[in-house]
Amino acid sequence: MASYFLYNIANLVVAQSENDKPLRGKRQGELETIPDAYILIKGGLIEAFGRKETLLTPPREYTPMDMKQSLVMPAFVDPHTHLVFAGTRENEFTMRLQGTSYLDILSKGYGIHQTVQQTESASFDELLHLAQNRLIDLERYGTVGVEIKSGYGLKPAVELKLLRVIRELKKNTPHPISTTFLAAHALPMEFKNKREDYIRQVLEETIPEVAKEGLADFIDVFCEKDVFSMDECERILLKGASLGLRPKLHTDEFYSIGGIPLAARVEAVSVDHMITATDEDLQSLQGKDTVAVILPGTSFSIPHTKRDYARKIIEANIPLAIGTDFNPGTCMCYSQQMMMELSVLLYSLTINEAINAITVNASFAAGLHNSTGMMKEGYRADLISMRVREVNEIAYHWGINKIQRIFLSGVKVEFEA
Repeated sequence: MASYFLYNIANLVVAQSENDKPLRGKRQGELETIPDAYILIKGGLIEAFGRKETLLTPPREYTPMDMKQSLVMPAFVDPHTHLVFAGTRENEFTMRLQGTSYLDILSKGYGIHQTVQQTESASFDELLHLAQNRLIDLERYGTVGVEIKSGYGLKPAVELKLLRVIRELKKNTPHPISTTFLAAHALPMEFKNKREDYIRQVLEETIPEVAKEGLADFIDVFCEKDVFSMDECERILLKGASLGLRPKLHTDEFYSIGGIPLAARVEAVSVDHMITATDEDLQSLQGKDTVAVILPGTSFSIPHTKRDYARKIIEANIPLAIGTDFNPGTCMCYSQQMMMELSVLLYSLTINEAINAITVNASFAAGLHNSTGMMKEGYRADLISMRVREVNEIAYHWGINKIQRIFLSGVKVEFEA
């Protein structure tokens, strides 16, 4: 594996955790940058970095690489994706634009149910091929670490198929990937009048098999009005936790029904969406290490979104991360650059807060914080250079792919953006 000496860096973004914890409150808005910086990469890891003038002896055994006055930073981590699915839902997209609500679409058998049908019909190899191509697309926009959820199977056999696709993807890619079993994404239409039978199936069949095969790191639920209740979600999360699956939650996307206090009780790794979270909900997370993951692309597509919800999370001293929620229904977008830009332009985050949210805090939300998402010696050399010089240019020059070069675990990946 080649060793590299990166030089002529206009500014190096030194995104780091604090005492091995996610950043929160005022600290989330603090971001060190080093002008005229260098980086040494060896064995796929960050060996050293700093201001170039402090490097007394030119490193002869390293391949020099001129970064051409670009901004360099840790590659993005996406802590919330639904990467494995078949089919698209552009007709649903049009329906929502015309005023039909997401929950109304779901209740009529469309939405998630449409993707479930298309995904069940797809072969293992087809799903793997689709996921591989999507992972390449994420990479081209600067994302290296990624959390991938199941959830478009619902039936035990299909959910296991999706999780095995993710396992195969992890075997055949250098990307750091964590896996989430989305045990309760929607109630299958055939169980519409048999809710308890479906919950029992998840508890007694699917979760034990997922744990037995070691197919997931996390277990997730959609705690939402007309989807799964707080009590149902708690039963599922506690069963998963008893078998070694750490809890996560989708909640408060449309209504506040107690999902956030539940996340606090079960010590969830992350709680995602949170658009309708109340002040009391946020208070339940204070002092916890649970990361609040906002999904600006999904929020952008939902008419009821409050513009101040992200700011309230930071002011409540709760660690905040950003994810794409890449999925065929509410966010057919895999660009963390776009999510960062939306969070700044629409949801009142500062650029420093947003950068920390898609690197440091995103790595904690994805369970990848021990290896990627930060500028630390000994961490994977997952780095990106951007066609800007200053941090403030990132959101200013928005709507385009600014990635110039990627290092994936120390391996140079170049392409024309």
